[in-house]
Amino acid sequence: MVAKERVVIIGSGWAGYRLAYGLDTSKFQVIVISPESTLALTPLLASAACGLFDPRLAHEPIRSRGFHGEYIQAEVLDVDFVKNQIICRPNFEELKQTRLEVSYDRVVLAPGCRINTFGIPGVSKYALFVKNVAGANAVRSRLNAVLEMASLPGTSAARQQQLLHVVVVGGGPTGIEVAAELTDIFAGEMLNLYPQLAGKASISVHDVAPQILAPFDKQLAKYATEALAKGKVDVKVNSHITSVSQDAIETREHGSIRYGMLIWATGNTSVPLVDTLRVKKTAQGMVRILTSNHLGVLDEQGSVIPNAFALGDAADIEGGTLPTTAQVAVQKADYLIQMFNDAKSDPDLCSSFSYKRRVMVTYTGSKDGIVQGERNYTGYTAWLGWRAGNFIWVRSWRRKFFLCFAWLMDYLNGRELVLH
Repeated sequence: MVAKERVVIIGSGWAGYRLAYGLDTSKFQVIVISPESTLALTPLLASAACGLFDPRLAHEPIRSRGFHGEYIQAEVLDVDFVKNQIICRPNFEELKQTRLEVSYDRVVLAPGCRINTFGIPGVSKYALFVKNVAGANAVRSRLNAVLEMASLPGTSAARQQQLLHVVVVGGGPTGIEVAAELTDIFAGEMLNLYPQLAGKASISVHDVAPQILAPFDKQLAKYATEALAKGKVDVKVNSHITSVSQDAIETREHGSIRYGMLIWATGNTSVPLVDTLRVKKTAQGMVRILTSNHLGVLDEQGSVIPNAFALGDAADIEGGTLPTTAQVAVQKADYLIQMFNDAKSDPDLCSSFSYKRRVMVTYTGSKDGIVQGERNYTGYTAWLGWRAGNFIWVRSWRRKFFLCFAWLMDYLNGRELVLH
């Protein structure tokens, strides 16, 4: 029997997860190394954080009946491209001094990225991050806490308004969708469950850019700003935050702004592994691994490293910058799946990767939204498109069923804000 090639995938995000499930395991021994044992379904996190459905529906486990590879829960520290060796550390506190060596025939780097705090004092300590299910749970728990604190007898009106002011930093799709979901809560569930707090909740979105939703058309971004304003969301662009304390942010333009909950949904920065690797990287913006048009990793001199590939948010094609989105990650994974499964590891035997731009959708609250594609549209139809997109991103039929059931229960009985 011919020994299978060992394909080691570093990362369990959109790219790594898709690749792990798509490779032909009759040809390859597939090994996934990642500190996260699940794939976070990022388009669903804002809704999960705001009680639209159980947060557990917003991620998919790596280990399931459909996965026929191996999984190692560890953080990769370094890759030796000469010896074909990966050095990693188990992602458990009691094993933090342990080091593991994993050999490979082919390695795929897809370690993802992390939220950029821009070195602003206090952000890491006081802000909440909607990056995974744990973050969504933290937002939901804090939302319930501020509502309960604001409803305590004797709480002053000023204190209530401070507790019920949510600051969202970041005007990208995640930040805007969190703000939109919160407007639905404050106009719906809060009025039913906490009638004494009516009119006291507020949301502000701060973005350093001159407009929110930068990837979208300017007209659509303008529409989104106006739609959010109808939900009483105060959008502040060109806003520079200088520091964060337990209950206030300091801004260059607007001074001190008090809050009850701070959600940080800004851009991304590289993970330590990407900073460590001795490969060619981007010179501007977020540090990313540069690859060829066939997704082969480039060494520091610009030559392709044999049997090493990179994709997902941590990688970019030299001379062809693409955004850090799930769509790009999935398309690159599909490209490698076809290349590997068809025995086309030699780039000369296959065409270059080509990204096909898909529809972009964002929710703006009150069953309204924006869609950008071959035809741009807004309103209720856009909201339906957003809902349909959420359904499509979910991989397992079990989660698809429970997601639809959760939507039905929300329609009949409202959202559940308390975590069980």
